[in-house]
Amino acid sequence: MKEFISKLVFIIFDIITIFLSISLAYIVRESITTSNIHIFSFNEYILFYPIYIIPIALILYEGGYTYRYDFWHESRIIFKVIIFSAILIFAYLSMTKSMEHYSRLVIGLSFFFMAFLIPLSKNISKKILHKLGLWQKKAKVYGDDPFLTEEIYGNPYLGYVKPGPNEEPSTVFINSKSSDLKTLKNIISSQIKNKHEVIFIPLMDDYDLTHSHIYDLANTRTNLIVFQNRLKSRSRIVFKNVSDFTLSLIIFPFLIPVMLYIAYKIKRDNPDEKILFKQKRMGKNGKPFSCYKFQTMYENSDEMLQEYLKKHPEEVDYYDTYHKYKNDPRITKVGHFLRRTSLDELPQIFNVFRGDMSFIGPRPYMLNEKEKIGENIETILSVRPGITGLWQVSGRSDVDFYSRIELDVWYIRNWNLWMDLVILIKTIKTVLLKDGAQ
Repeated sequence: MKEFISKLVFIIFDIITIFLSISLAYIVRESITTSNIHIFSFNEYILFYPIYIIPIALILYEGGYTYRYDFWHESRIIFKVIIFSAILIFAYLSMTKSMEHYSRLVIGLSFFFMAFLIPLSKNISKKILHKLGLWQKKAKVYGDDPFLTEEIYGNPYLGYVKPGPNEEPSTVFINSKSSDLKTLKNIISSQIKNKHEVIFIPLMDDYDLTHSHIYDLANTRTNLIVFQNRLKSRSRIVFKNVSDFTLSLIIFPFLIPVMLYIAYKIKRDNPDEKILFKQKRMGKNGKPFSCYKFQTMYENSDEMLQEYLKKHPEEVDYYDTYHKYKNDPRITKVGHFLRRTSLDELPQIFNVFRGDMSFIGPRPYMLNEKEKIGENIETILSVRPGITGLWQVSGRSDVDFYSRIELDVWYIRNWNLWMDLVILIKTIKTVLLKDGAQ
């Protein structure tokens, strides 16, 4: 019953959000023009039922009211639904010869607002219903992955909760990495008899299967998964390079005053220090390039470090794991702030303009880290490094060196434009919250 009420509330929220989007679009249109070309009034727009039915029907078709997607996956579905809905609505207006009765701007802006407001309303409504106990589903997790278990039970957007001592879960998660094949088959066979929903987590997590095509060979009862390395496609490489350069051009004007202020702060606090720091890093195909950063260390940093390590030998082990020092004595006062907020990396936008780096990608590795990267070196060096990337928004300081490599490899193998957008949004959030950057 709770599940039904929750889904009904989500549909109502979506209807209200669509109504709000149309209202905002109408207000914007009225504010930028004084001409009165509307044959239909505001009431005709909000009573135009296809603009409600088509998006909601497509969300339903994509499983938005059935499956418990996480926020970013569901937002991607909603974006796709909104684009397709807009095409269908304009096609409907054209075929019914109703286009002249409506403002294209109002209809277009309505979908623009929907693309942002529907994900926002879902995020708010699911968290509210979770607190009220309605958006909660009892689930059991088979497996010993604490990170996965914490995400399943700790994400109110998903709404899964642990069952009580005498309660039966309605959903079962089976992590294949924690058991052998025979044990997995027994668990799935026993659970699927009585449970409405069994969610299987594949053994191989190196590939994002949501972008794969799955079909079957009927005679052999075999599933075939078609996977493509997207950054091996020449057209996608060109598209990513263009999107990186365009994004940099759009953002650069906003960075100029920030970078000038940072340069002023560096010079004011340490007049003898250089503003920029250059270091050789490995670029695409292993070609070295000069990576730019704001100067965050004292001039005599090497001597300071040697003295510090003699007194704190435990920092050597920490560096071997994370490739950074927990308390680096070489960093200046303004340098601590720049590193904590990742603002020291802003000059790398010039590396993007020069073609050495991408805006989003694996981090640029130092030349002496080549051997430590190991067998993944060919994959890592197959693309341009990025100013920000997946590992920076996945804990950064809490991610050890080898986990960082795994994240970079996963990004390269599974790249898509939506992933870059999510990383960009998470980077802004991480910088503003100063979470994990050092």
